[in-house]
Amino acid sequence: MKIEAKKDRFPRNFCLAFTLVFLILYWPGLLGMPVRGVFAHSEDVWTDFLFRWRKADLPTGDPRIILAALDEETGQKYGFPLPREVHARLLEKLKTYGVKTVAFDVMFYEPRPGDARLEAATRHFGRVIHTYNFAEKDVEVPGRESMEVISVTEPIPGLKESAQYLGYVTVQNVLDPDGHMRQVQLFDQRTQDLRDKNQIAASIAAASLASLLDEPLSELRARFAEPRPRMLLLNFRRPVEWLRHEKRDEAENRGGRIVNLATVESSYRTISVLDLLDGELTSGQREVLKGSLVIIGSTALGYYDHYPNPFGPQAAGMEFHANSIDNALHGDFLRATPRLYILLVLLVLIWLPLVLLRFAPVVGNTVAAGVLALWLVVSYWQFYHGVRIDFVAPAVALVFSFLALTVRRVLTESAQKKYIQHTFGQFVSPDVVEKLIEDPSLVKLGGEKREMTVLFLDIAHFTTISEKMSPETLILFLNKYLSALSQVIHEHQGTVDKYIGDCIMAFWNAPLDDPDHRAHACLAAVECQKKMTELNKDLDPSLPETPAIRIGLNAGVMTVGLTGSEKKLAYTVIGDEVNLGSRLEGANKFFSSHIMASQSAYEGAKAAVVGRELGRVRVVGKDIPIKVYELLAKPDELSAQWREVLPLYEAGLGHFHKREFDQAVLCFEGVIKAFPKDGPAAFYLNASRDYSAIPPDPDWDGVIKLTAK
Repeated sequence: MKIEAKKDRFPRNFCLAFTLVFLILYWPGLLGMPVRGVFAHSEDVWTDFLFRWRKADLPTGDPRIILAALDEETGQKYGFPLPREVHARLLEKLKTYGVKTVAFDVMFYEPRPGDARLEAATRHFGRVIHTYNFAEKDVEVPGRESMEVISVTEPIPGLKESAQYLGYVTVQNVLDPDGHMRQVQLFDQRTQDLRDKNQIAASIAAASLASLLDEPLSELRARFAEPRPRMLLLNFRRPVEWLRHEKRDEAENRGGRIVNLATVESSYRTISVLDLLDGELTSGQREVLKGSLVIIGSTALGYYDHYPNPFGPQAAGMEFHANSIDNALHGDFLRATPRLYILLVLLVLIWLPLVLLRFAPVVGNTVAAGVLALWLVVSYWQFYHGVRIDFVAPAVALVFSFLALTVRRVLTESAQKKYIQHTFGQFVSPDVVEKLIEDPSLVKLGGEKREMTVLFLDIAHFTTISEKMSPETLILFLNKYLSALSQVIHEHQGTVDKYIGDCIMAFWNAPLDDPDHRAHACLAAVECQKKMTELNKDLDPSLPETPAIRIGLNAGVMTVGLTGSEKKLAYTVIGDEVNLGSRLEGANKFFSSHIMASQSAYEGAKAAVVGRELGRVRVVGKDIPIKVYELLAKPDELSAQWREVLPLYEAGLGHFHKREFDQAVLCFEGVIKAFPKDGPAAFYLNASRDYSAIPPDPDWDGVIKLTAK
């Protein structure tokens, strides 16, 4: 039985609205808004976390890239900023060490003493990269709107001409709002190469790479800047601890002195400029310097540009240049998953909770958690293979959508459970209510036709009994009997429809399916008669009558559902078959029987109860007669006397219908002898005697016409 409550449109409408809002938050560019998405920073932080998570598995920096550190010790000896003569001497030293390319992350923008020597050393070395800077600024033009212009800060003229390449060190366009540099642009189309105005500018990283690989800048431009320069995601290398002064520390150790082996953490071998100038190098350092690219930059506090990276709060700017060169050398920049793919994932994860609403909460929760865990694994797996996936936005989309729909489900189901408890708690057993609460879909708002069994129970002589009682006593009396009898019905899976004064109306096979509803209803009727015997044991002797009950049972197709007004609904059953059940309860009066069941009800319960035929009757309002039976007891509870007398009763009924009324009289007299108060036997005994004296019409068919309800 499936419930068709008013369709809840909230989940679908929520998913539609959430999809629209979330996509705008995730990708403002869809609407032409030039802003980063709400999740951009979170995705960056998540990527930083992934770098730390797999730190041990990250590759180390390319050994051909070496950082020459202008550290505190170098500054203590030569002062800051380092004199130009010292830079010139450093170039000369690096030439003797066999260094292939030198890139200065040092600005030489203003003339100073020693420029000539530095220019000469640059020209002599041949493969030197010097830097320049550029910036955008708004300029007010009278009578016109302000316009953006590029302001370029060039190196001193001698270095500009003597350097192999010039590379810009501008980072504003790649700097994230939190101060991190997670991406690089090897070329920038906003300004021209200072050597060739027809070419877009190369970064210090691109210029250094061209020199190291002996590859023309034009080829690198074709690779990284066509059809236009693009942003590349840095794939950071694993940081390693390097001794600040390897040769000096070794010497002091050999001298037996206690030394503080201060270290610097960097992804690339870092050598102090002081050691390079003094020649205090280990054999290993000298070996790696041959054919290498040396980037010269400051690491002294207060004299260098530093930026956070995934592994620490500050790293020298030249390390980012090194990382960019390293990624380009190995072709392993992080690759970003196309946003259209992520949009598809977002749509799936936003709408997945809507699908999960069709399943039990345990299943839905498990699937949602499993999908979230799977997305985490996919994100890590892709990152491990050099692909950055936006993890946070899809995860938030799933979690938020799932939580919103789950909260809605909890609130809805809570209200639904209260409604079911209120509607059915007084009609069915607590076990049935619990099942309905567990699966509200078993309840159907509206009516449905189905095979059911209906029971009507009425307390005989109630009017006479009630006249001798005060109102308070009468209510207590009714509550006692109706409560006990209702409990019997509940125990046999019945649903109490309503109480009509001293009458109980109940039915089976709704709201829960009950394939054996006929047997359960008949058993409940028999048990109700037994319960009456128990209830009457402590009966008030002043009552004029002993309470007894009459029961009518019928089975057939009926309409069941919630009916009533908008403010008050009742779960009930209606139809002709219901009316017939009510008629059968009243028909007990004609036979003085206790439980009258229609043939349709009794046929499905023969294995559960013993009954006897009462004959064919035509109830008021019906033209077609039906066969009815009286239920006696469960097979194992039928008394030995009844087992002996029942065949005699059946023989008498057979003679009666064959118009053998004298033989019928003898049989029914035998039944009355055993059970003097048996109503059906007395009814047929009197009828047989009457028909024996005055035979019925020739067209008599044995049908008993009931003249009252």
